[in-house]
Amino acid sequence: MKFYDIHTHRICPENKKSIINVSPFEFEKAKAMCENCFFSCGIHPWDSENSETQMARLLEIAGDSCIVAIGEAGLDKMRGALLDSQLSVFKKQIELSENLKKPLVIHCVKAWNELINVRHEIKPTQPWIIHGYRGKPELTKQLVSEGFLFSAGSKINEQSVSLIPLTSLFCETDESEMDIREIYEQTATAIGVDIQELALTVTKNVRKVFPML
Repeated sequence: MKFYDIHTHRICPENKKSIINVSPFEFEKAKAMCENCFFSCGIHPWDSENSETQMARLLEIAGDSCIVAIGEAGLDKMRGALLDSQLSVFKKQIELSENLKKPLVIHCVKAWNELINVRHEIKPTQPWIIHGYRGKPELTKQLVSEGFLFSAGSKINEQSVSLIPLTSLFCETDESEMDIREIYEQTATAIGVDIQELALTVTKNVRKVFPML
């Protein structure tokens, strides 16, 4: 039974079934430390202001075969640059995701309407995965209907995660100290399925969205 971790900040060689998230200027060092590992790379909304050098670097490296997703990118009304700046940087990363045909890993805090509006405006063809998702049930229903994918972490809304189709779900550790198996156990309990069923379904989801893994 495999336990894929699609979003972690732990940079270590053992993360063979993980997607390690790094910033553009962290990538080369992380790649040297973790041979044969996979990465997501992007500009976090907190870092959107004065991000021209980061964006230039991201454009240089994003085509690397070890980078299997763009992000985490997105919008955050609680922290970071003004929303207009965040939107500009976010849209550039969406364009990169589309051009390279790589999924987009999304960080979103209290900017759900804006996120949905951008999705309607751009009509992306690549998967959009909301990482660390723990939104409320009504929001979850709306996001499911819009075609978003979701990654459950150490903190979940049990009522909401049960509304997410298993075919749209992943698991992650993010910055938590929890083991990825614990995340799967917690999520499986909330959904009311056996952990083996969850792990098998997430494995299928990973192979569909991240076939290089």
